[in-house]
Amino acid sequence: MLRERFKEKVLSLAKRGEVESISDSSAFLLAVSGGIDSMTMAHLFYEIGYPSFAVATVNFSLRGEESDGDEKMVRDWCSSRGIECFVQKFDTQSYAKEHGISTQMAARDLRYQWFSTLCSQRGFSKLAIAHNLNDKAETLFINLLRGTGINGLSSIRETSHPTGEGMTVVRPIIEFSRREIEEFAKSENIPYRNDHTNFESHYSRNKLRNLVFPIFEEINPSFLQTIDREISIFTQAGDVINERLQEVREKVLSIITGGEESARISIPALKLFNNSEFWLYLLLEDYGFSASVVKDIHNSLESQSGKCFYSSDYQVLKDRNYLIVRSVETKMQPGRINDKVSLKFYDIYPLFTPMASDRIFYLDADLTGSNILFRKWRAGDKFTPLGMNGRKKVSDYLTDLKRDRFQKENRIVATTEDDKIICLLGERIDNNYRITKSTKRILEILLVD
Repeated sequence: MLRERFKEKVLSLAKRGEVESISDSSAFLLAVSGGIDSMTMAHLFYEIGYPSFAVATVNFSLRGEESDGDEKMVRDWCSSRGIECFVQKFDTQSYAKEHGISTQMAARDLRYQWFSTLCSQRGFSKLAIAHNLNDKAETLFINLLRGTGINGLSSIRETSHPTGEGMTVVRPIIEFSRREIEEFAKSENIPYRNDHTNFESHYSRNKLRNLVFPIFEEINPSFLQTIDREISIFTQAGDVINERLQEVREKVLSIITGGEESARISIPALKLFNNSEFWLYLLLEDYGFSASVVKDIHNSLESQSGKCFYSSDYQVLKDRNYLIVRSVETKMQPGRINDKVSLKFYDIYPLFTPMASDRIFYLDADLTGSNILFRKWRAGDKFTPLGMNGRKKVSDYLTDLKRDRFQKENRIVATTEDDKIICLLGERIDNNYRITKSTKRILEILLVD
């Protein structure tokens, strides 16, 4: 039964249902990690006799012998069946450090760049990823907990086109639950390897998977199918809203090219539409404004001109009949400090957990304000290191940590608009701007270089 459903799905994905036989189909590149989902997907492609596919597996060098074992198993499985197997090994942690991003984001960038190159060079028309129904439901809840717009309610789509990658991504087993896949893999004796981190509940997705979803299943044994139906409705509703949004955008929003402004929103034109706050949110979502900030902007429409509102990269100025959107030009001192740091502002979400790091710092955005300045530290600078009560000179703090001369000279401080130090980058935040139980918005400072 599962095999036949899979065959029908692959045929529909191969050429959008235009083919009737499996022999007249396009070439697929299968992303196979060695886990149960991707190994089951590869097994099904092989069992239905699909004529044109190959396997690509990535060793991210993150789990030592486990990663090497995953690679070997995929290689051996392909070799025993005469299936072409492409293998790539990356130093993921070095890439993440070099680009100032998380390990998870680095792994995503590396694999999709490589997959895209393979598809282009080898003539594969589609990349098959082994997301399943549980992944789809988990992603919906993660999006909701973090805060999401209309598009986030669609979760993982069956077909997508990653920006800048130039390839079509398809998900042939997106309709199959993890339980179905596990039962099928057992009945077919499909080899696979477990990533032990999937059973730990340190990460948001694993908490949902291991702690929350079992409770949902007790309440509604068919909750996955229920969620899937709801996602389908959300997706269709999103398509309708996006069509309407295009009409609103044409009448309300003017994109500005050149100069300091990025866009202008006509307040009188916006007011002609019902639910104007909702449309304003969709218009400003592309510029990184959260729902709470958009609410404040909307409430200001009847007030005097001059109020400013900020996202991490943009500001909105209320000016008579317009909301003017422009890029935030953070004031910097000489030395191209702006190349070394990046800022993000966002609402705190229930599963938010700050990471201990000397490169990423989390602060209470309502305490710091939105206009964050950066400069080299100066003699006489003082701050209150996290966990301490008294103020301390930056020079003494660095000396206590036995930082060498070059480390001391290169340290940067982040300050408020009135030059109060909120963070000594590479070291510690100021205790007065720490995250507490009453924190509502987060300022994230990333030290890139």
